[in-house]
Amino acid sequence: MSPDSAQFEEILKQVPPDYYESGTKSNLFQKYWHQHKWSNLAKLLENRHTKLLDIGCADGTTAAAIKKLFPKIAITGIDKYANAIKYAIKTKQNITFLHGDAHKLPFRKSSFDIVLAVETLEHLHDPDQALSEINRVLKRKGNLIVIQDTDSMLFRTVWWFWTKWKGSVWNHSHINCLKPKDLTKKIKASGFRILSIKYTNLGMEVLIKAQKR
Repeated sequence: MSPDSAQFEEILKQVPPDYYESGTKSNLFQKYWHQHKWSNLAKLLENRHTKLLDIGCADGTTAAAIKKLFPKIAITGIDKYANAIKYAIKTKQNITFLHGDAHKLPFRKSSFDIVLAVETLEHLHDPDQALSEINRVLKRKGNLIVIQDTDSMLFRTVWWFWTKWKGSVWNHSHINCLKPKDLTKKIKASGFRILSIKYTNLGMEVLIKAQKR
């Protein structure tokens, strides 16, 4: 049974605040998975995107990787996990981090040039509401980049083993792990047109770039 919002917050409490930073330094699987993701993500970003919002930024590891590649981009990260945000604020420089909910973003309309949702939508109880909020805070013709697990048989197998090992803190956290076709439909229905779709990590992950209509 999928957890509701309150149950998911309980799941978050068991996740170490530095989960991603620590994992990408000490675990070869996590290091490969995330560095490969950042390499693909860099190809989708452009220097003209001056204001970027990273939804579900956790401890800021991905935001920091982007900042290193594109120093001129002004990055804001937001996450519901307060302890991870506190850690990000203490350890990551030149990035703004906020504790907040993707279902109700604390930003004005048309505030950002690009929004990232990296392995985030599958953890939300209402991805449609989050996508609506993303559309609202994006500028006209702004870009959305979604990176998400494909829920393929291979991914589900790997995820099962992962949650029995290093990823046990994420047990039952995938509330809405949508197939790419269904995810694409939701993105289109939220006021975006698809620019590109790319599959990586043996088809276990999909990268979707979309533009606000």
